[in-house]
Amino acid sequence: MAVVRKNIAAMTSAEKTAFINALWGLKTGSANGRNYNWYIDQHITYFARTNDNISHAHQSPSFFPWHREYLRLLELDLQTVSGNPAVFIPYWDWTGSASPFTADFLGAITNGSVSSGNFSPSWSWTMYRSSIATNFLQRRVGQNASRPTATTVNTVQSYTVYDQSPWNGSVSNSYRNRNEIELHNRVHNYVGGHMATREAPNDPVFWLHHSNIDRLWWQWQNNRGIDTYQPRTGFTAGVIDNTEAMRPFGAGRTPSAVRDINTLGYSYA
Repeated sequence: MAVVRKNIAAMTSAEKTAFINALWGLKTGSANGRNYNWYIDQHITYFARTNDNISHAHQSPSFFPWHREYLRLLELDLQTVSGNPAVFIPYWDWTGSASPFTADFLGAITNGSVSSGNFSPSWSWTMYRSSIATNFLQRRVGQNASRPTATTVNTVQSYTVYDQSPWNGSVSNSYRNRNEIELHNRVHNYVGGHMATREAPNDPVFWLHHSNIDRLWWQWQNNRGIDTYQPRTGFTAGVIDNTEAMRPFGAGRTPSAVRDINTLGYSYA
């Protein structure tokens, strides 16, 4: 069943509740051999270069496809654990006025912590492999960075080259790198707290943020071409080429395999 990922501003109360309950179900149970903490483990493991000096999740061309596969896997697990094939990962358009940090959604913030309600300790939402010495979900919204503006988003979306050598965070004329630095990193730092760490998926806003990043890549693909991933085949110097498997997703889960969301069973409203 194809699902439509909506802006949080357009979600109904029932859709918010379904998403929250599905996250809770995966945190306390499992689906398809995975639980919520498995996702935190993978983000920590593939955050930077692996032991064999390959970049998967960040500061490399596979930034977009790795997270696309990661989100879709979670979305399928949420549907399984909830028994509801209509559950979707919404997106948070940070240039808009709608906030996910409300009592009825991802939890209101008091003194930098989610101390009551959804995703609080009283709700039994525990931190996993936390580098912050607290059991509270920490957020420091707006203390270390500002949200990207619509102008910034438009500037980033105007880059025409997907990626190029040296395939890392130093590339100046690369859509992947400009998005990763000026939009992706900026929002992680804007939320702060756990979102500014390797174990960022401890905060469920991680998924809403990355859903928006994926949406922007999809819009860019619609303008620049679906099959624009670089580098192409035969490139093995520390980055994933178009036909290499992305870990930990297994054989066949290549950038090429996830280039078109129409084949992955979801779209954006």
